[in-house]
Amino acid sequence: MSDDWMIVIKPKKKWLDLDITGIWRYRDLIYMYVKRDIVTVYKQTVLGPLWFVIQPILTTIMYMFVFGGLAGIPTDGVPQ
Repeated sequence: MSDDWMIVIKPKKKWLDLDITGIWRYRDLIYMYVKRDIVTVYKQTVLGPLWFVIQPILTTIMYMFVFGGLAGIPTDGVPQ
């Protein structure tokens, strides 16, 4: 039998060996996966991807109101 059909698998040369040509070649596949992940996360929300920005702002305002206003926890001169 001939050994011409054998595939040799070798380890990468460096620890962070980025295959930029492979990323560029399959950029449409990567774009599709990223778009799919974003759509599945924000599909059920009314605001959509805008919720990604609004949620941390609302959380910060709620923390400022609860801990600064209601609980009266001092911040030692540091703005809330």
